[in-house]
Amino acid sequence: MGKQIRFYMTDEDENEFIAFVRSIGDVAILPQATREEKGEVFASFRELVGRELGESCHLWNRSLSPAPLVRHIPDHQYYWLDFMQSEVVNVWPCKMLPRNQLSMGRLHIETTFLCPDGSIVAKGAPFLDWFDRLCKWVRKNYRRKLDGAHVSPRVHALAAEGISLVDHWVGVQPNQSQ
Repeated sequence: MGKQIRFYMTDEDENEFIAFVRSIGDVAILPQATREEKGEVFASFRELVGRELGESCHLWNRSLSPAPLVRHIPDHQYYWLDFMQSEVVNVWPCKMLPRNQLSMGRLHIETTFLCPDGSIVAKGAPFLDWFDRLCKWVRKNYRRKLDGAHVSPRVHALAAEGISLVDHWVGVQPNQSQ
């Protein structure tokens, strides 16, 4: 079973969020897929924009969770982070799109592991508590909501100036009436 929080943030908001995340742990931003055997670490979500292997990334708090499970995919010559079996936060970053649009972002976790014997075990309490702190920061700082997504004050100002807020899946526009 998973948990998530959706949001709209600007690049400045992202910088503030990442500063907060790093203030409460030794956090790395890892890509979903990489060609590097030892992995890659990024300073921001924006650094992943336009990557050949995709823009999806994860937050890993090295100060409380074990190293993520990374699988080698030899047929395609890359390494893939198994977020279902790792204590990481999956991130869909917001990004500016053509036609003056900003896509929705999301933080998502799975709360359990699937063990080889088929049993299901909860992920660690420190990891789950850390995710709750990230969500609390978003809820506290982004009080306005649009279709369940928290909207930063900067984004709210941009929307008032004509920026369209769209779902993460390009072309799907949330209800603007809220």
